[in-house]
Amino acid sequence: MEHLLGDLKVAVRSLIRARSFSLVAVTTLAVAIAANTAIFSVVDGVLLRPLPFPDEDRLVSVAAEVLPQVGGGEAPFSDRGYWHFVDNVRVFESFGGVSGGTQQWPLIGDGAVPQQVEVAVITSTLLELVGTSPHRGRFFTAEEDVPDGPQLALISHGLWLNRFGGDPEVIGRAIDLNGSSWEVVGVMPADYDFPTREIDVWVPYQLDPASENFGGHHIQGYARLAPGVTLEAAEREAEDLIARFDEVGYGPAWFEGIFSGGARVQTVREQIVGDARRSLLILLGTMGFVLLIACSNVANLFLVRAESRTRERAVRIALGSGRGRLIQYILMETTVLSLVGGLLGIGLAILGTRVLVTTGPASIPRLHEIGVNPTVLLYTLGISLLAGLLFGLLPALNVGSRKAIASLRDGGRGSTIGRDRHRSRNSLVIGQVALALVLLIGSGLMVRSFQALRSVDPGFDAAGILSFQLSPPPGKYADAEATAQFYDQLVERLEGIPGVEEAGGINTLPLTGGGSILTANIDDHPVPEGEFPPAFLARRVTPGYFETMGIPIVEGRAFNADDHNARLGSIIISASVKAEFWPDESAIGKRITTNGAPARVIGVVGDVHDAGLEIDAEQFSYKPMLDSAGGGVRPMRMVVRSAGDPTSLIPGVRAVLQEMDPDLPITDLRPMEEIVGDSLSRTSFTMTLLVLAAVIAVFLGSVGIYGVLSYVATQRTAEMGVRLALGAEPATVRGIILRQGMLLAGIGVALGLVGAVAMGGVMSTLLFSVDPLDPLSLVGAAVFFVGVAVVASLVPAARAARTPPAVALRGD
Repeated sequence: MEHLLGDLKVAVRSLIRARSFSLVAVTTLAVAIAANTAIFSVVDGVLLRPLPFPDEDRLVSVAAEVLPQVGGGEAPFSDRGYWHFVDNVRVFESFGGVSGGTQQWPLIGDGAVPQQVEVAVITSTLLELVGTSPHRGRFFTAEEDVPDGPQLALISHGLWLNRFGGDPEVIGRAIDLNGSSWEVVGVMPADYDFPTREIDVWVPYQLDPASENFGGHHIQGYARLAPGVTLEAAEREAEDLIARFDEVGYGPAWFEGIFSGGARVQTVREQIVGDARRSLLILLGTMGFVLLIACSNVANLFLVRAESRTRERAVRIALGSGRGRLIQYILMETTVLSLVGGLLGIGLAILGTRVLVTTGPASIPRLHEIGVNPTVLLYTLGISLLAGLLFGLLPALNVGSRKAIASLRDGGRGSTIGRDRHRSRNSLVIGQVALALVLLIGSGLMVRSFQALRSVDPGFDAAGILSFQLSPPPGKYADAEATAQFYDQLVERLEGIPGVEEAGGINTLPLTGGGSILTANIDDHPVPEGEFPPAFLARRVTPGYFETMGIPIVEGRAFNADDHNARLGSIIISASVKAEFWPDESAIGKRITTNGAPARVIGVVGDVHDAGLEIDAEQFSYKPMLDSAGGGVRPMRMVVRSAGDPTSLIPGVRAVLQEMDPDLPITDLRPMEEIVGDSLSRTSFTMTLLVLAAVIAVFLGSVGIYGVLSYVATQRTAEMGVRLALGAEPATVRGIILRQGMLLAGIGVALGLVGAVAMGGVMSTLLFSVDPLDPLSLVGAAVFFVGVAVVASLVPAARAARTPPAVALRGD
């Protein structure tokens, strides 16, 4: 310990004296450690930090898997399917459900501004299986969660504070929710965010065990595994129950056309994280590459510094310092530098993490939980110590080797150690170039992928469109006719606002998620016995919607007021539906029945991307607000087109809504271009971080080449002087240094290309319409880095060529 403390004092004094060296080393490490810490804080918040539920590894979601031809993925339960599981499953301690997709209901009264709240419709068993207790009040019970049961509500902690001022007397109070009275029975804990963080109110599902519905799928199943039951065992039992769906009404067509026979049972953590895991781990690995490059750079600095301290080492050896003490001293210096770099890196990481949380896409789960916490600080300490070991090990072993000691005793005149150190430095630079090139290629692929994604035509023109959401309460708008009349009047009033060109509405806006899928019976294409009819995304729209969105009318016409007011039985299909069923003839007048309502095609419109730009445009059927079977137009996304800035329409839109219904809240008021941008946000976020990592890596790699060549030029000053004195041209001298730089860069580029090819499979999951072995990206990155290497080599080469022969020879 005495020796360690002594070495620590000497190391600190030595590094303080070498201010320039220490500043460069600490800054290099701080940037790399900060980048790693910031990304790890995201990984920790999203992937590692426990959920606020007891025994979270036993909390799972349950669903039936769907065949690829109908979209793949998983399907929620119908009423009959849900009760089939509740009555027969044995591997779950408890089983519950939540309505697929949250609902937006208006909350009015209490003298406050009308507010749209996110509502989750849940079974009472869901509260039990999650395993939490209310902050105030109580949960609703199984006896209350029955058909025609009382209208009860649990409110979130945030809504309790923001809307009701944290009033403890809110329990038992009646609130006006969705146009009717609901009794508040409890306030949820502050950290309760199940099934999503956005939920403001939870109400009972009140499912009917005697329901005959088996075709309408709307219940997302959740369960708590019984003690000792594995996910694999739960999946096997779930698959067995799905195979017995015929017992509750499902015919053979469902098993041949919809269900794959598989079940998906996964932990809630896995469900929340989704496909974010791979991209986050790739980003963490990327920043690991940056740390390795930084360590290589600092190791090279230490090797150069070691040669300048030959006399100091010789004195230590002469005074009896052994190999172990030399290695210990070097590692002490590197540890001090790495810890200082880590401390500075923490400060940078805190700022970087705040930027990540602020700019990160909403599609990254648990984004609000990201921050620099004790776990992240421990990680930073670990990588700081590891960095000190990594960049200190090679200089320490070189200094402590027998050849090095012999050279030191000899006064530094030996050449063997010089060759060894040149090889070490060159190897480090080659490694830096290889790693930097891998990152450069990866970022280039992401840029190309982002460009390809941005070039996808969404099927509509987002420029100039303002969108917002409304949900008229059934208490005020009692039936579909009254709601449709409200929207008719609203469209007319919106089109009267100065600057508005067109207005319309749809129940689910493209690229916002959700919406219904309905089967369609087409008279011209009857479904063979035992097969499932085709299914399309089903939307209800107002007159003016297609014109406002700029969706082209390929054939026929768009909707007008008569289509829903007179219930003409009209339907509009997307171009891909026509191409599949009527490729060589007109689709106008063809008869299609959806949801029990027959209709005739009056128009064909262009295809639209709904789930995402990276997914092929889906097949759509559009119906008017009302048809022979009724209507489903209560929540609508309105769109208003302006010739200029769409946000300039906001005051006019608010004024119209205030005049028509001052109690109706307006939500999600934003330009359509912002919605399109949100669909690109995760790709943009990943691309930005990869590009940032590549920029840092390229900079450090070029600095490494410059540093080695600059040192080589200094060491070979005498040689260059002799060459110049004997008549060599300055260009020849420049060429010697440039060739050495190109050799290092060339070997590094070759190794980097091999590494990029090996990493192609990992990158492929993040790319859109770009091959991971894309020649343009590979060749472009290689050429770019060679160009960077040329620039980094020019300065030391030019300096060597300008050295006067007399000065060089006098120095020797």
